Amino acid sequence: GDRVGIQSFGPCVTIGVARVGELLAVAVYSNYRHPNIEITFVTTSPRWASRGAIRVIFGYAYSQLGCKRITATAEATNLPAREFLCRLGFRQEGIHPDALLTGDAVSYGLMARDAARWLAEGTHVKGSRGPTCGKPASRGASADSLEPCDG
Repeated sequence: GDRVGIQSFGPCVTIGVARVGELLAVAVYSNYRHPNIEITFVTTSPRWASRGAIRVIFGYAYSQLGCKRITATAEATNLPAREFLCRLGFRQEGIHPDALLTGDAVSYGLMARDAARWLAEGTHVKGSRGPTCGKPASRGASADSLEPCDG
């Protein structure tokens, strides 16, 4: 959180992903207001996201809490993070100029109905055509003017 100026997530739940004793990623759930919860991913490796890890992480929000959606926010310039969210099925919802100390933010949402594929056995990460499905995010664009991410 320090990199983008988050001093504290406040009350939160974290789910870690480790392999051979090494912590590879943490999903931080915060700002829970039923039926929505926010998620932040912190990773040390791009290869942490196994089917099982995603199933457990999303299972907490959808199965245990009964959320209808998960919200994620990424730095506008962090294309790998934005593409990752799209591969998970998140859809870009808005651009927020100067929302972070580092600049603009882009918000994404994942509805429970779109996450069902992750909650079942035998799922996989689908390919992405980029964070806005081939259309670059531009400052001042509305969510309505952008194609949703590949889901």
